[in-house]
Amino acid sequence: MPKKRKAPKAGRRKAAPRAKAKTAVKAKAKAVPSAKRKTASRASAPTAPQIVARPVPRTIFDILHPGAAAASDPSFRDAPDGWTQAQAQALAVKAGLKLTEDHWEVIRVLQGCYKDEVAPRIRLLHDALVARFADKGGMKYLFGILPGGPIAQGCTLAGLKPPAGARDLSFGSVA
Repeated sequence: MPKKRKAPKAGRRKAAPRAKAKTAVKAKAKAVPSAKRKTASRASAPTAPQIVARPVPRTIFDILHPGAAAASDPSFRDAPDGWTQAQAQALAVKAGLKLTEDHWEVIRVLQGCYKDEVAPRIRLLHDALVARFADKGGMKYLFGILPGGPIAQGCTLAGLKPPAGARDLSFGSVA
């Protein structure tokens, strides 16, 4: 095994004058009892700001909008911002409807479809409604409870923009 060489004495660095000053400070600090040193260092050190524990965000809405109060109804999780059941009730009264549990289910289905896509196609909405209400008669039943069209009138009640082609001004509701 090769031997390690020591650097020549001329090549070694000498201690800087600052190092001597530091050792002098250390010597003075040693002269002070340890209890006094601790209290002196605490008094001279600035106090650290207190860290406040924040609740962990649970949803993407909480992450994107910290501090915003999401006042949404738990039975309508996918409702658009600002939509309330009272607004749907007011629109239904204007249209001459009395909202039943099936009307609210149509609203939930449509809001769920709009949650997944910004502007869903009529076919997607149609298929979702038919699948949900197949046991009650499908679209025939839905046209019975929503005479303005299950998609067009349902989207209006749900606070959503009806998709293009859901309403034909010359013919009426087609979806």
